[in-house]
Amino acid sequence: MISLSSTDKEIIKLLQQDGRMSFVEMAERIGVTEGTIRRKFYRLVEEGIIDIGAKSDPFVIGFDTPAVIGLKVQPSMVRQVAAQIATLPRIRQLMLTTGMFDIIVVGYFASNHELARFITEDLARIEGITSTNTAVVLEIFKDSFQIGLPDDPVIENHSGRAVGTGSEALNGAGAALAPSK
Repeated sequence: MISLSSTDKEIIKLLQQDGRMSFVEMAERIGVTEGTIRRKFYRLVEEGIIDIGAKSDPFVIGFDTPAVIGLKVQPSMVRQVAAQIATLPRIRQLMLTTGMFDIIVVGYFASNHELARFITEDLARIEGITSTNTAVVLEIFKDSFQIGLPDDPVIENHSGRAVGTGSEALNGAGAALAPSK
């Protein structure tokens, strides 16, 4: 397991809030030098602990058919199937799971036609998939990078419902549901 310093964790939390935050601003907030932030940032990226990118609303940019696809897979072929799916376009997340499905795929497709082609052609060519179950996403209520870290306390509202992590509460970032545009 990779060991993260308290500075590493603070960098991750700050970038979850604002992925474009400057090294200088992070250094000021954490209380270390800009050089320390720069060195630690590039190590976190190089080791695959963080990845910086732009998150967009799929509906706004033309992906009108986001979908969650559950796959049942021959047990001895799960990793081979996942490796092949990982090479396909339009895949946002690919997960090994327990429960009803062995693998869950989250993909963004421009149309029902593109989704149908993905299922009936791309997935159909992959040996080891025994069944698929597809749910088209109608609306996205939350899609956030602000998940905090495992050691952050979960903040609850008066009814005992989790509303965010300690880092979100301290920084004024709520976890309220807001429909996508």
